[in-house]
Amino acid sequence: MSGPVVRTGRARPDRFARRYPAAVPVPVPVTVRRANEADAEGLSRLAALTFPLACTPQTPADFLATHIATRLDPASFRRHLGDPACTVLLAEDESGGDPVGYTMLLHGEPSDPDVARAIHHRPTVELVRFYVHPGHHGSGTAGLLMEHTLAAADATEARGAWLGVSEENARANAFYARHGFEPVGRKRFRIGETWEDDVVRERVLRTP
Repeated sequence: MSGPVVRTGRARPDRFARRYPAAVPVPVPVTVRRANEADAEGLSRLAALTFPLACTPQTPADFLATHIATRLDPASFRRHLGDPACTVLLAEDESGGDPVGYTMLLHGEPSDPDVARAIHHRPTVELVRFYVHPGHHGSGTAGLLMEHTLAAADATEARGAWLGVSEENARANAFYARHGFEPVGRKRFRIGETWEDDVVRERVLRTP
């Protein structure tokens, strides 16, 4: 489905707002770099913390536990890091601990037919994941990480980048809109007995 996603009727409250407490900006130096295999354990711990925050409140607990155990484990991250079509970036501060944010790009044609019909720019790259530790929300970390992520996406020579984000996540949708990702369609997927809807957003990386 092309064109902006239009909602009718009474607007839904942002169910995600209560799970994203406002952070006080702190001038902690953060750097961004490409992840390597040695980062898999820390990425897995960060992913286990941040993934539930991006899910809708009705997401079943058993689904969350299974997804974290089988898709966000260190072995899964090692596979991604070894995939030439995949780029993983991480943000880290001076603490020397786990990453405070990470993103994952996947270059290639989308497998979802709804997405394939919705996007306009090819070749394309998917922003598969974009997560920042809740303690760094509002600190500028997300903006810095997005800047580096778009540069990495552009380096793939793709003409466009796309992502899927829950239609209920007003905070994330506003962030992606500020960085040039416009709604171009939607995709549906099933979690247990529940259908979830994502807004498909796309932005131009380069013109012909």
